[in-house]
Amino acid sequence: MAPMTLMTFTTGMTSIGMTKNMLTVRGLSKRWAAHHVLSNVSFQQPAGSILGIAGDNGAGKSTLLKILATVLPRDEGEVSFSGISLDDRSKWRSLTGYVPQELALDERLRVRETLSFWSAARGFSKEERKQLLEVASQDPLISDFLDKPIRECSGGMARRVSLIVGLLGDPMLILLDEPFAGADRHSRTLMMERLDLLRARGRTILVSSHEDGVLESLCDSVLRIELAKSQSEAQKVLP
Repeated sequence: MAPMTLMTFTTGMTSIGMTKNMLTVRGLSKRWAAHHVLSNVSFQQPAGSILGIAGDNGAGKSTLLKILATVLPRDEGEVSFSGISLDDRSKWRSLTGYVPQELALDERLRVRETLSFWSAARGFSKEERKQLLEVASQDPLISDFLDKPIRECSGGMARRVSLIVGLLGDPMLILLDEPFAGADRHSRTLMMERLDLLRARGRTILVSSHEDGVLESLCDSVLRIELAKSQSEAQKVLP
């Protein structure tokens, strides 16, 4: 990927034009009591790109992704993707795949059973679940340990399973919170290769990480969220 140039802005809209497949965040704010976790964060991200989200612990990276995943409500601001508002929760969730920082995997299940459970929870038919497992048996991310119990998976294996779960339904907007945390180098490489493929297929991907080197090697642009006294400020490095 070509190196990123150093254009920055603070809590304002980028100069990228509005398009149907654009993720648009305008004036997004979130408070906990009197504390501003996010304050007037605005940016746009086109389809077929990866946006990195950087910042110190507590700056609001996870909060931003949770709001976009409809896990947390926002206090102010407008968000839309592909012409659909965040307020239309049903349609929004049908477009979105979310992988939280905390692993949401049942250690009692095998990897195969985990995929079957989550695909059923998302409304896949019995035939669709069967097809999913057939595809998984050929997927280099998880094919080598489909029958391994989650409790016996390494950190990297668990992260790969979590990514696959988040990609169920082939979402157009993919939200990943620290997806490489605790993953070994081989797992990171495999996961990054998958994200490259998804970008090439026109998916819009947001990835948070505390490791700037990971974001610089993977992302087209980086949104940096920084704490400034009682509020966060966002700066975006554009391609």
